[in-house]
Amino acid sequence: MGGFRHFSEAVRIKPDYAGAHFNLGVALAQQGRLDEAIGHFSEAVRIKPGFSEAIHHLKQALEEAGQLE
Repeated sequence: MGGFRHFSEAVRIKPDYAGAHFNLGVALAQQGRLDEAIGHFSEAVRIKPGFSEAIHHLKQALEEAGQLE
């Protein structure tokens, strides 16, 4: 997946960019790699606490992974 490689590279180049972590999280979630996606959504929220879209996707991924209480 070309987008996945681009998002991975963006995170590598600029690890403090919340948008790159969010995009990579979306790509990973689409591949069913929820644990990895959760890590990137969490990092996006850590970097930018008010990132509502990342918070929504984090919650959704946690629910799908059975990790949300």
